[in-house]
Amino acid sequence: MNNISRYIANLYLVMLNVRDTLEFCIDREHPIAIYNGRKRAIEDGLKEHSALKNFLDNNGDKGKEIQEKLKLFLDDIYGDGSTVLTITGDTVRVDHTQHIKIYDYVVGLNETLRDVIYSYINYARKNNQLEDVIVNLIQSDERLYRGVLNKWVTIDFEKAFVEFNKVMNESKGQATPQSNFIVQNEIAKYAGYLRFSRQHCHITDNRSLDLFDEGIQLIEMTEGRRQRRDNKSFGELFKQFFTHLDEYIKESELKWRQDYKPVFDEMVALAKEAMAKQAENITAEQASKDN
Repeated sequence: MNNISRYIANLYLVMLNVRDTLEFCIDREHPIAIYNGRKRAIEDGLKEHSALKNFLDNNGDKGKEIQEKLKLFLDDIYGDGSTVLTITGDTVRVDHTQHIKIYDYVVGLNETLRDVIYSYINYARKNNQLEDVIVNLIQSDERLYRGVLNKWVTIDFEKAFVEFNKVMNESKGQATPQSNFIVQNEIAKYAGYLRFSRQHCHITDNRSLDLFDEGIQLIEMTEGRRQRRDNKSFGELFKQFFTHLDEYIKESELKWRQDYKPVFDEMVALAKEAMAKQAENITAEQASKDN
């Protein structure tokens, strides 16, 4: 990779670990090693002389705003005082009632960092330095990210929608403080994340966009703004959407792994080279002192 591709790759590593924070929404055991790796990668992105820190320092108030948001994210989600993720032995305990806090950070930060990456991609393209290895990675990453985001947000959306209907049935169709709370603080927010993600797509292939549109149409059906297709129940419609998402995510993850490997391998090689040079310099300095 050329220098600008390596620069973009360093920016990408920060976005990747922000993105992968979504995995904590999965109800399974989360090893502390994974947690520590993600936290460290994001923290490294804010260190002096890193690719992201250089961008932030050179972009005035906009850079300061992004840096502050990343610091808040680290504190609220990965900090010692976090109520979302807490360390228990060798695993991470997740408070699954706080998925919205994770989405609030990840959805916004991911788009911000992706926009930064695309600004460098455009610069590389204008200067005839854009390499396919980077284009392929960023595109396959976006497909995987948006597929995963759609799945986990829609899972929470369906739960909230079912609970809302249960409350409305109990109140014989009359709005109550509980039903209003569910709509305003859960359903509306989940719908907002999915609409925001759809509006910010850089990818243009019909397979992806048709799938994301299916999710938006499903939301519109729950809102009464669109008829249910083929008179299917909401349970059937959600199940159908999840089936389509699972197929898409499986394919997207395989493609992403193929595109990520050459970039990852080169970044690891560069890191090892830098460490070897550092060790060589330390040895030389020590030898000079001894003499």
